Amino acid sequence: MKCFFLTYSICLLSLFVHGEIVLVGKVTNELDEPISFASVGFVDTSIGTVSNVEGEFILFLQEIPPSNSILRISSMGFEPMEKGLTEVDLGVPLHFQLKENTFSLDEVIVKSGALETIEHGNSDEKTAIKTNLAISDQPNMNLGAEIGRKFRLSDKPNYLSKLKFHLAYNNFDTLLIRVNFYQLESGKLTQIQQAKPIIRKIVNQKSGWVILDLEEENQVLRGTVVASIEWIGASKVGNTFALNVSMPALFQTHYYKYGAQNRWKVYPNMSSSMILSVQVEN
Repeated sequence: MKCFFLTYSICLLSLFVHGEIVLVGKVTNELDEPISFASVGFVDTSIGTVSNVEGEFILFLQEIPPSNSILRISSMGFEPMEKGLTEVDLGVPLHFQLKENTFSLDEVIVKSGALETIEHGNSDEKTAIKTNLAISDQPNMNLGAEIGRKFRLSDKPNYLSKLKFHLAYNNFDTLLIRVNFYQLESGKLTQIQQAKPIIRKIVNQKSGWVILDLEEENQVLRGTVVASIEWIGASKVGNTFALNVSMPALFQTHYYKYGAQNRWKVYPNMSSSMILSVQVEN
């Protein structure tokens, strides 16, 4: 997998390149082991990225961040870290050690009785709107961007089966995406804990419907949830990919987060072309 990602200099120095500040560093656990695909970015801004398989990251800045800027680093299974950067930090390699956050899953999967497969979502393949996740001139600067859709499920256990989404276009030889699920309560998204991150590879510039078999993840969903596709990596060959979005889509909701640590934007009466398949007991 290493060959698909940007390899950074061993020295990991912050440099000024063509008037830009290049901020580089590494994310590890307390044993100095790299944390792959950690989200790194300035809080509530579009400036963000995701660490590579060695835990290394790079951020391109147009100017020195304001004194009140907060860099946030987070990864599933670890306590997030926040740091205010000074000009001194911009001249040295950054090293963030995250502390493991122990948690127990809310429930154990025990399926009994006959199961019925139910599909929720939007199967529209021909939409006028496309949401592009790779829109930066700098490589990997949009990593951590997410597109999500709201699903209204029953309050009884919904056993995750498949997630389908429609790629309008894609010219990357290889894409890495992470599937996230959020509970939606009072308009606030809270990430649902998973036994492990759900990461999948998309190859050969595939477009059209992408079908992810997620039954092995043993995930239970209940109530109103948001399923999202997060871009976390790509080959050097390629520069754009996008998902279909329908508008109008009455009583549906589209979610978009541009920046690894940015706020979600919410678009009512819009919907990405995404279908969630779950199994429920009769």
